Amino acid sequence: MKLKKIQAFILVIEKGSFSLAAETAGVSQPSISQAIRGLEEDLGVQLLIRTNTQITITPAGNYVYSVGKNILEKWQEMSEGVKAYQGTLTGTLNIGASTIPGTYLIPRWIGNFKRLFPKVNVTIETRDSDEIIGRLLDRKLDLGIVGSKPESLSILTEVVATDRLTLIVPTGHPLEQISEMTLEELLKYEFVVREPGSGTRKALENWLNKYQIDINKLKYVAQFGSTEAIIGAVEEGLGISFVSNLAATRAIKAGKVKIVPLSEDFEQTFFFVCLKGSENYPFIKEFSSIIFENEMN
Repeated sequence: MKLKKIQAFILVIEKGSFSLAAETAGVSQPSISQAIRGLEEDLGVQLLIRTNTQITITPAGNYVYSVGKNILEKWQEMSEGVKAYQGTLTGTLNIGASTIPGTYLIPRWIGNFKRLFPKVNVTIETRDSDEIIGRLLDRKLDLGIVGSKPESLSILTEVVATDRLTLIVPTGHPLEQISEMTLEELLKYEFVVREPGSGTRKALENWLNKYQIDINKLKYVAQFGSTEAIIGAVEEGLGISFVSNLAATRAIKAGKVKIVPLSEDFEQTFFFVCLKGSENYPFIKEFSSIIFENEMN
């Protein structure tokens, strides 16, 4: 099918190599090479100039890339759109989420969605925000909920929820006695933090930047890949940390960690994201309407 040849060509251009295109498509590198040769034969024109060190796109290749992107988008739009005429939605909705929304927000939305569309299979990938954005741009996901705003102009972004970031300390920590934490006091203590790429870390970095403080000035002793791991590390006395209030509530109620009041609260914003032009696909349209109606009520 010529669509697969066009898709292979576009992947090579966007990834800059045959091997990365093959990895993204989940096929072998020779399959990608064969698809592009086949496309060149079909069109009767050379699209790429290949050398041992680089790939150069020809003027004809630039034209095919531009038109091919539109063809694939229209095909996807048609494939998704006809599902609205099948009486009920069927198929698979692939959702990506960063840790906090994936754990505390999306399950409720999926429950509401499944009650309306029981024949739709829903898959969830939980990764950090940057990874979710990358997967969305690679068309591995239909939509995402992330904790940092994407920079790509190809992505439609809407605010869907906010959460307060809370400073937590182990039970018995000296900071329990402080009525209000100042930034000067904050820099004296050891921290555990989220990994680069997470929305929580970016929210913390942005908050610190308002006071001209680089996050590397914090005395952090460890980085973790999930909020649950951060909370567990604080419980064990490894350090203090800023975490989602949603995520910390259970440990706070159990008395395992304590909140230290700040002189200024700050929030993390969560964003609904999908590729521009896909927002009216039936799966995405119906799921997003559930999200936004839910948050308004």
